[in-house]
Amino acid sequence: MTVNLPAVRFQLSRPYLVDSVSVSRAGNRAISFVEYADPYWQIDMKTKPLSAPGLALVEAFRAQVRTGMATVLFKPVDMCLPQAYWGNAGAAAVVDDGNLVSVTNGTTVALNGVTTGLILKPGDRFSLTKGDYRSMHEIVTGATAASSAISVTVDPPVPPYITAGAVAKFKNPELNMRVLPGSFSIPDDHRPVATFTLVEVPK
Repeated sequence: MTVNLPAVRFQLSRPYLVDSVSVSRAGNRAISFVEYADPYWQIDMKTKPLSAPGLALVEAFRAQVRTGMATVLFKPVDMCLPQAYWGNAGAAAVVDDGNLVSVTNGTTVALNGVTTGLILKPGDRFSLTKGDYRSMHEIVTGATAASSAISVTVDPPVPPYITAGAVAKFKNPELNMRVLPGSFSIPDDHRPVATFTLVEVPK
């Protein structure tokens, strides 16, 4: 089951990457670093103070997702457009989706089917969707599309379940997430502020 976030106002929060890296030390000196799991996106969600109707929506949402068994379709609001199109959300370059052609070394991504002239800058985000699987990536090395194609370097690496033909979204990128069990909190206050943590899942 996939559900959307409740239609209430949230305080602006930024998704961040969680890295799983162990460090071996000799005294105070770090001598070895080992990544033992893939990085994943996480975000700490916080609503604006809730009116009675908003509280009802959030409580219904909590009933669906609090155990982490339902996928939440998340769309970032802090960076929902590439920087070159801030103030021009209707530009064809960002409204038109692209397609994944190939991935080299996990981080060099080749796309086609994009609008010629599409500009992607470091720090921009886009998502890749293949079937029910979704991933979100941040541009490390940007580029400008030529002949309906573009190649960029991204972080985190593209996971193996995202394969050629995946749809690239530049406007309102999407990510599959689930509520971290035990993280949901709604205090017993007048106009309460609800909080919960979302973590990335494949689908």
